[in-house]
Amino acid sequence: MNTTVNASIGGFSFTLEESAYSTLQAYLNQVKIKLGNDKAAQETVNDIEFRIAELLSEKITLGQVVTNDVVLPIIEQIGKPEDFGEGNGSTGNKQYRQKRLYRNPDDSIIAGVCGGLAAYFRDDPLVFRILFIALLFLKGFGLLLYILLWIAMPKAKTPFQKMEMMGDAENIDEIGRRVRKEISDASTNLKKTKAGNTVNKFINLFGQVMLYLLKAMLVIVKVISITIGVLLIVSMLLIFIALVGAMFFASYSPDFSGVIGGIGMTLNEIIASVLDISSSYWITIPLFLTLAIPIVALIYAGIRILFRFRAKDSTIGIIAAVIWAAAVVTLSLTFFFQMRGLSVNEKVVKEFELTPVNSNSKIVVCKTYNYLTDSTSIKGKVQIFDWKIVTLKGKHQLAGSPTFIIDKSFEARPRFEVIRKARGVNNYTAEENAKDIIYSLTLNDTLAILDPLYIIPEKTKWKSQSVTVKLYLPEGYGVYLDETLTDILEKYQPYSNYWPDEMVGKTWIMTANGLRIAR
Repeated sequence: MNTTVNASIGGFSFTLEESAYSTLQAYLNQVKIKLGNDKAAQETVNDIEFRIAELLSEKITLGQVVTNDVVLPIIEQIGKPEDFGEGNGSTGNKQYRQKRLYRNPDDSIIAGVCGGLAAYFRDDPLVFRILFIALLFLKGFGLLLYILLWIAMPKAKTPFQKMEMMGDAENIDEIGRRVRKEISDASTNLKKTKAGNTVNKFINLFGQVMLYLLKAMLVIVKVISITIGVLLIVSMLLIFIALVGAMFFASYSPDFSGVIGGIGMTLNEIIASVLDISSSYWITIPLFLTLAIPIVALIYAGIRILFRFRAKDSTIGIIAAVIWAAAVVTLSLTFFFQMRGLSVNEKVVKEFELTPVNSNSKIVVCKTYNYLTDSTSIKGKVQIFDWKIVTLKGKHQLAGSPTFIIDKSFEARPRFEVIRKARGVNNYTAEENAKDIIYSLTLNDTLAILDPLYIIPEKTKWKSQSVTVKLYLPEGYGVYLDETLTDILEKYQPYSNYWPDEMVGKTWIMTANGLRIAR
């Protein structure tokens, strides 16, 4: 069994075979002898050690013992000491590092963004500085872009990061040249500082001011991101709670200002009352997943923004996307099959001739009643647009409001028509659905009482049913419209230009020119 040695290389701890450790030590000693003992030589040796540590970390796994087979190719890649500075071009296995975008601390006024861009694109930093100043006048876009690049671009701290920034080769010659250049640049900058150049002082002052401004902007950006995260989490949680309540818990179902109003029924119960489907869960569950998955994703995004953590969540994201897509497809297919049952429209017309018995009056009195207060069998429950779900004999049933129209008749006597309409998969089914609509018109001498609701039988469910009540008036006959008719009077009457609330409470006479108020 080979003897191993625990050693620190470039600040990192490694376990090496004794032969590999001896090879590295001999190599580093030769480098030190070749380069000498000045400051630049010491910096170069430190950088070489750091690069050896980087390469070892890339080539081995955690706990693996480093062997000579690993060490020798690294030495060959960096270069042998005897080749350094000989001018023969043989500087080891010359490998160029892939260029990466870094901020350049050696050529910076504020954060080194322009210097880094210049190094990457091999251009003058002044070009990028002028470009950012010009973009400042484009509604501050230059400042925003600079901040984003400052956040996105890491700072080139080590010599090897600077090599990546420049795309230089990594070998002893290049490391030594870069270290000596840095020392020379530092010395030059020190002399310039001592010289007290006014322009440089102004530039440095401007740079410091901009630096503090940008730091303040970064703080504002962080505050805004935290605010967005909190708002996302709170708002989406409230929406999620409301969604769960509306779907599965009647006591929490919301009131949507007249569009969907009322409390006491879950969405699952509403769907079962309205749609002709074997199980309402074919709609409820896919609909819940379709809405809930994006809401949960937004809550998670808010948490990520707020706490700024990284997570390996791609698998969960893919699973959630697949479930969401499956829910959308299921929902679409369910609605498609529901719509197939509405392909044909039919109507059933029933006529009622008005035959006064105890009166010769030519005035027909029309009224209705408030089913919520005057009916003992119907109780109001939930309103969905123009439809209502009512409780009739302990069962939830769908109901709608009829439409009342006053038309002109060319016959001798007034008459009523009750027109029931419905849809179905074919003509026969559509006609049967229309016949099943429960609606009553009561005539007593010249008094007509219109039911305020028509009821859809439980077995029929919603098939786009409607009821229209028409009163045909000959010329010379009139109609008194009770105020209870306001909600069911057609807004656009064929022989009147008045709105329903302007017509009720008055008597109207049918003339050659349409309905006129009785004098």
